[in-house]
Amino acid sequence: MAFLFVAPFPDRTPANFTRALLHVCAAMLLGAIVPTVIGVLSNFGYASALAAMFAVLMPVLVYTFLSGAWVLKLTADTFQRHRH
Repeated sequence: MAFLFVAPFPDRTPANFTRALLHVCAAMLLGAIVPTVIGVLSNFGYASALAAMFAVLMPVLVYTFLSGAWVLKLTADTFQRHRH
């Protein structure tokens, strides 16, 4: 899903590797917090656990893959520029 955002909106990519890697670090920090949040929310029952999966886990996963896609795009653009 993240790659479907990067392909049609290439101008939304961070301007440089520093910003892109900051997004990757933020995604990793969020990913470290997600199990705790889901564990707390799942104590309220099955419906709450399912809601936590879609409301907490899915956005963090999409953001993680999106930040990785930004780094890949910047890398490909850099290689393309230096190839010619």
